[in-house]
Amino acid sequence: MNALLPEAAERPMRALLPDDAPFSAEQRAWLNGFFGGLLMQLAAQARAQAAVAPPLVVHVLHASQTGTAERLAKKLAKEAKGKGFDTIVHELGVLSVETLAKLERVLVIASTHGEGDAPDAAAAFAMQLDNAQGTPLAGLNYAVLALGDRNYSRFCHFGRMLDERFAALGATRLAGRIEADSDTAAPFRAFREKLWPILQAQPHSSTTRSDTSTESQQPDEAEERWTRDRPYSAELLGKVVLNGVESGKEVRHVVLSLQESDLTYEPGDALGVWPRQSERLVDAVLALTGLHHTTPVEIDEESHELGIALATRRELARLTASTFIKFAALAGDADLHALVQPEQSSALERYLYGKDIVDLLRAYPGVITDGQTLIGLLPPLSPRLYSIASSLAAFPGEVHLTVAIVRYRSGGRHRGGVASTWLADRLATRARAPVYVHRNSRFRLPKDPGTPVIMIGPGTGIAPFRAFLHHRRAHGLTGRSWLFFGDRSAHCDFLYRDELESFLRGRELTRLDTAFSRDQAEKRYVQHRMLEAGSELWAWLQEGATIYVCGDASRMAKDVDAALQAIIATYGRRSAAGAQLELRGLAAEGRYVRDVY
Repeated sequence: MNALLPEAAERPMRALLPDDAPFSAEQRAWLNGFFGGLLMQLAAQARAQAAVAPPLVVHVLHASQTGTAERLAKKLAKEAKGKGFDTIVHELGVLSVETLAKLERVLVIASTHGEGDAPDAAAAFAMQLDNAQGTPLAGLNYAVLALGDRNYSRFCHFGRMLDERFAALGATRLAGRIEADSDTAAPFRAFREKLWPILQAQPHSSTTRSDTSTESQQPDEAEERWTRDRPYSAELLGKVVLNGVESGKEVRHVVLSLQESDLTYEPGDALGVWPRQSERLVDAVLALTGLHHTTPVEIDEESHELGIALATRRELARLTASTFIKFAALAGDADLHALVQPEQSSALERYLYGKDIVDLLRAYPGVITDGQTLIGLLPPLSPRLYSIASSLAAFPGEVHLTVAIVRYRSGGRHRGGVASTWLADRLATRARAPVYVHRNSRFRLPKDPGTPVIMIGPGTGIAPFRAFLHHRRAHGLTGRSWLFFGDRSAHCDFLYRDELESFLRGRELTRLDTAFSRDQAEKRYVQHRMLEAGSELWAWLQEGATIYVCGDASRMAKDVDAALQAIIATYGRRSAAGAQLELRGLAAEGRYVRDVY
């Protein structure tokens, strides 16, 4: 032993065995030396371990409207833990600028909502960030993954704003911002691959964790079997029309079977549906380019027939700015070239409105004659998200959707929504549709069943609230609930009327206020009914109610938001700015949540 630890021979060895131990003097000396050397070795190991730096602390922040940013944040944090980092996940909206400054190292995944807005839960934080001055974020290191939709003119605006404001307020970029369209897989992979070597080279701080009361530790989520990239083929069980014969609208109640899958969902989640383009549209594109259905093309290093690729992998029914810019470069046309200049962005937006790829190919024949060029010109087909209108507790093995069928005529052609007309016209009963569940953890019934809920969902916005009410009935939940519903005419557009009246009788629904815009000379919408009931609505808010809004983002959601601010200002005696700030505060607390589109 002394040969292994020579220093033991140079130090007086403390006797570890008592003198009356049943060993000879020589044995006691050897054992004392052995155990003493072992203790010294263990002490040396302990000192070496103590000298190792603590794991690097990385805070992963998310700002999410429909759950995508939150899901990616949890996935990023899980991978970071596997690489030895100490990760903490936060919702951006619950932080203050002062708290953010203490986090030292943050990775931000932020969605843009609607036309460049912050997600509802992050709106109050965005206001703080906008008003901040000086360099309060000096010492903060950060990187931003911005999520958006290129069909909106202010693509990734909120993520861009965060990136620019963080830098302006003194923070330091760990890496340049990465932006993602609806398909996040490749940008998310690039974000991770760029960050890991940068973070591994970072100096470790003296403390293992920042002291913040906003820490949020979520358990690792199990890997989903059925996902956006690996959808489940669900059987179509039915698609009845909900409107009366006199209605000018067509809304269908779509029922899909999940019986042979292990797919689960919660009321408030959405169903992603991968649609198929109409054969008429595919044939028109092939005819205008002189290409054949069987022409071979490659997508993501896989070979496909052109006709099938156009039907299932590419967007045909909506002409995007990206497609137009690529086409203009190929065409070499002076007018097209002029329209893609930065100062002509408004003119380009007007030109694109209501058009599809067929319009462009007709206007400029002969530009596209190669299948691979055509595929490169078109954006990937995206799944359509529909708010789930059912509860598994009430309808085991099924998922229900409330789908407005989009049909219109423009430019001498009949047109329609890709997914809605596919479900209504081209997907036969008993046929199968590729689907997956898109989790939306913010849009959930309160954990406390006694919390009052206020639901605002005109038109197809009724979908998640039908799910809520069936869930409440199935579980015997009878806390107070209030629904605002509206549409055009009560006699032909009162969606799920019999069910809603049944919920009133069963007390799953406490109060129902309706607004049918065409049933009187002056149009009345849900926001008008809210203002009429402002005093009671304010009282519910004072009692802790949670407000849910679902439906059209362009007008209804803005009008409802304005009505809520007016109610808070009037009955809460707040200034206009104070009412706005209070409503944004409710969103940050999870008491004002929206699923708008």
